[in-house]
Amino acid sequence: MVDADKQRMFAKLKRYQWPMYIIVILAYMLTLFHRITPAVMGPELMKDLQLDAVAFGFLGLAFTWTYAIAQAPVGALLDKFGARRGLTIILILAVVGSVVFAAGQNFVVVVIGRIIIALAVAGFLIGGAKIVAAWFTSAQYPVLWGLFMGFGALGSVFATTPLQYLMTSFGWRGSIYIVAGLSIVLTIIAYTMLRDRPSDVGLVTPDELAGVTVPQVKADTKHDDSQDSLKGVLAMPMLWLIGLLSLGVNSSAQTLQSLWNGIYLADVYAFSKPVISDILFYSAIGLVVGSFLSGWAVRIFNSARTMTIGTTAFLLVWLYMTVNIKSMSIAELKAVNFCYGFLQMVTIATTFTFIKELVPQSRLGTAMGVVNSFAWIFGAGLFQQIWGLIIKSVSNGVKPYPVEAFQTAFWVQVIVLVIGAACAFYILKTSSKSTAQKSNQSKVPNA
Repeated sequence: MVDADKQRMFAKLKRYQWPMYIIVILAYMLTLFHRITPAVMGPELMKDLQLDAVAFGFLGLAFTWTYAIAQAPVGALLDKFGARRGLTIILILAVVGSVVFAAGQNFVVVVIGRIIIALAVAGFLIGGAKIVAAWFTSAQYPVLWGLFMGFGALGSVFATTPLQYLMTSFGWRGSIYIVAGLSIVLTIIAYTMLRDRPSDVGLVTPDELAGVTVPQVKADTKHDDSQDSLKGVLAMPMLWLIGLLSLGVNSSAQTLQSLWNGIYLADVYAFSKPVISDILFYSAIGLVVGSFLSGWAVRIFNSARTMTIGTTAFLLVWLYMTVNIKSMSIAELKAVNFCYGFLQMVTIATTFTFIKELVPQSRLGTAMGVVNSFAWIFGAGLFQQIWGLIIKSVSNGVKPYPVEAFQTAFWVQVIVLVIGAACAFYILKTSSKSTAQKSNQSKVPNA
């Protein structure tokens, strides 16, 4: 390929790749936005629909479990239909779910709307991964993936104060209608501009264009039966190890930060709401910073080492908080919460980079969906209930809950984190051995 032709192809590649990158970031922001909205809309929802605490809790449960269970099948759908058609379908589904949710005049219809939204947003992370993997070089992927998750996390920011301002003018229903309208615009843009792979517009892959040879685990195919794809993914022991690693970090971080942290800080330390909000803010900042820096960490250490460092560091921070559960200063609590958010995203974002290195393009959505589904079902789902059972049992239902109740739950998570760290070290050992074997093979001269 002559230099002039290569320059033209590079220019054409950039015209496609960066607009598509922005589109998938905007789509992923919808995931974080829709996940957080009930926290801000809660008082208006409960008043408008006359919901009690149990009904409102079920609204959150319906979304979380649907989102978790949908990961694998939606990932398989994206593998089967491609990122362009797949993302278009789930964007349309997000619009439908938003309209049903906003129009609902009773609890059942509102729950149905949230379930439809959860089905849709389950695929935006995976769809983004497929576009980034197809349209950027393997060297670019870790950094761009971290930035993708970091910018996507800003969707949760829009679901707080900006949403509150919008609700002041248009109410909760009007606000969701506005989001549905913006989602329609994004759907049209996505269908018009997204392409599954460079070959669809007459280009070679970015790695080929850059003159880089990247070995694949298996030959990639344009069409891959979704059932065979799922069987192949489930038969990979390494993915189950990644799932256990993710489960350790995800169950600990999600259970504490998404549900019990505020109660723990109020009951054990007797902090006021402003102080608690201030402490939790550092966790949110850690999430964003960890996402942004995860890609650079992979470039420096590689994905297996980054996962091992992140999991081990998370375990050590968790142990520090468990041992000092009732004696930390506000500054220490802020630092610990920042570390939770930071290390969680460094670790979890890197697992997706490792999966991308492990499986061919045609199975990337299925593999990511299986691991994410496993981590969410047993992380944000099961362990939230386990903590509730532990805390109720130790406290005998007496409030405020004693420190011993929380400490028992913390020690349970230590066990899960140790298992996750063990998986990380095994993955690191196996990956290092595989890399060494490939290096030795490359040094053997051809006969």
